[in-house]
Amino acid sequence: MTDVFDALRLHPTPATPSPRFTAALRDRLTTALETPMTNTNTGNTASNTASTAGTRALHVTPYLTVRNAAAAIDFYVAALGAVELHRLVGDDGRIGHAQLQFGSSVVMLADEYPEFDVRGPESLGGSSCSFHLEVDDVDAAHALALTHGATEVRPVDDQFHGSRQGVVRDPFGHRWVLSTPTPGFDPASYGTNAATMGFELQEPAATALSGDEHQVKHYDQGDLYYFTLPTPDLAKAQAFYGAVLGWRFDDAENGHVGNISAPPGSAHGATVTADLYFVVDDIHAAVTRVRAMGGTADEPVHYDSGSAATCTDDQGTRFHLSVPADKYRR
Repeated sequence: MTDVFDALRLHPTPATPSPRFTAALRDRLTTALETPMTNTNTGNTASNTASTAGTRALHVTPYLTVRNAAAAIDFYVAALGAVELHRLVGDDGRIGHAQLQFGSSVVMLADEYPEFDVRGPESLGGSSCSFHLEVDDVDAAHALALTHGATEVRPVDDQFHGSRQGVVRDPFGHRWVLSTPTPGFDPASYGTNAATMGFELQEPAATALSGDEHQVKHYDQGDLYYFTLPTPDLAKAQAFYGAVLGWRFDDAENGHVGNISAPPGSAHGATVTADLYFVVDDIHAAVTRVRAMGGTADEPVHYDSGSAATCTDDQGTRFHLSVPADKYRR
């Protein structure tokens, strides 16, 4: 069988890159080289060594305690548009842990456990929450927090859910769950491990979407919804991107890539430029804004995948507005 790379290989004749490519590459290299300098730590060496910043991006996750977690989940889903990811229900009916997604953010919550000094605002007479902070080295971060006046609530230890954690209360009364992922943890063991602690993992039933589940996500206005890559020979592009990126084309006559997560895309022989589709909340209002700013916009067209309108900005660059169909968004 002919190697796809042999079929696509050009004669190795040196070529002078275009000035546009050269400038873009120089900008990318400059950005990459400057990035570490923007994160340079200064000050006490010992403190920096134990810094929670490290190489991991910091994420603080709110963790709420409520008197009736099941009712709270129902409220957040119905009233605030949250999406339930999963819950762990104990043999006493209490929810020991649950996760909700609000757009791109995740909030954790659980029922009250007074026997472990975990109470909600209704019991305490005021708001109460814990903050979950993922760090590079939980042992060092835990020790550093204690050095600066925090009180230990729970010592650092390996947990069933695949993290090594310790809990401290800061000098102002807030609880912080400091956590580092356990290397090599198998996510498939999460439910089994939870069962050994007396919890049953419950997940909402997935909605059948004809094999498109991996291309379903939450979209905010301005997100990229779809893309197309121009190519003069679709078959050749399918062979190339299939070999290089593992893209799968279920229909040889159609450039749609069937196995990548949202935003999906395609290689298309009919286009001469790359096409980007950006999400908007109201496509008619967005079309009006484009025209008001000096751009052009076609009237919206409705497809099975949603609504789209082809536009150009005030400098002639083409792009598309899109409202994804409900079956492609959460």
